[in-house]
Amino acid sequence: MKTVLVIEDIMEMRENITEILQLAPYEVIQAANGKEGIELARQTRPDLILCDIMMPDLDGLGVLHILRKDPDLVDVPFIFLTAKAELTDFRFGMNLGADDYLTKPFDDLMLLNAVALRLQKGERKTDKPALPVNLHALRRFIVNKEESCQLLHDSYPTTQFNRKHRLFKPGSWPTALYFVCQGKVKLFKTDTAGNDYITNVYGPGDFVGYVALLEDKAYVETAELLEDALICAIPKADFLSLIYHDQEVANCFIQTLAGDVAEHRDRLLKLAYQSVRKRVAEALLLYQRKFYSRLVDSDPVDSPESAVPAPVDSNTSAAMTLSRENWSHLVGASTETVIRILSDLRAERLIDIAGSQITLLNIEKLTHLKR
Repeated sequence: MKTVLVIEDIMEMRENITEILQLAPYEVIQAANGKEGIELARQTRPDLILCDIMMPDLDGLGVLHILRKDPDLVDVPFIFLTAKAELTDFRFGMNLGADDYLTKPFDDLMLLNAVALRLQKGERKTDKPALPVNLHALRRFIVNKEESCQLLHDSYPTTQFNRKHRLFKPGSWPTALYFVCQGKVKLFKTDTAGNDYITNVYGPGDFVGYVALLEDKAYVETAELLEDALICAIPKADFLSLIYHDQEVANCFIQTLAGDVAEHRDRLLKLAYQSVRKRVAEALLLYQRKFYSRLVDSDPVDSPESAVPAPVDSNTSAAMTLSRENWSHLVGASTETVIRILSDLRAERLIDIAGSQITLLNIEKLTHLKR
């Protein structure tokens, strides 16, 4: 049985964490302060240490600094627990050698996933002490998207989620960077009247949720699956460690962020000045370009089962599946208005509709639609 040392000065929090870990089951050792934690760590040499940052006398940063100087404890995985999620603290902690960072409040699943992942990585350190396998795989994939996503599968847990599952919602704090292995994800905002507007859509090969991680702020949007999807969760600590210490990786996300900003500005301009009919056409083209043309042309990360057959005519798309409600959220208009315009486009033989599937019959005319 693996042993976990919990260093937390708040008794209620310490006991709650202990109870959850014991159910996993892990053997748990408790310390009420930093000095006691160091003594217990040296006596027992635990398999993993969970440590609060803000503690009297000796804080978590001091505990980590001392333990990383101890040759017997230098390789023990170390996870910070903190309600103070500031970038300066995080950078300092990562430079000292922290392995992960859990921001309070966190639920039992986040805690157990972080512990299980770090224990797994700790076992691998003896095989490759130079560079952690997970960071090496993540870096290779980020800087070279031609690399198979199997690299990430082998290093991070991937989970199959059902349609409408939410990866995160407004107000929650980011703990991971999400990578879409299979399926589709929408990012949307909700106004005070309860109206939704889809701000972005993601598919296989896309990273989701990195803006909140970089800003170190709570999410302001909701990420929800449009269909059953396979999602890989990359811990916040691993992602930020690469961002802060690898310029090439940082450049990749700067370019991605710049592209997203340009696309959002373009959509805002069209939302302000284009007719709803033109915006419906733009939404159809955006969805086709985002998912179906990419899957037909080159799909290095998706599985063969989910690939879309190539259309016979380059001016005709593959059948696209999306609910009328989501089309309206993507357009920024009422569902009734969008349904009416889709019917008009069908009557003009620009699209074909079969249930929830839409096929673009004339991409060129849709692109140059004037009214």
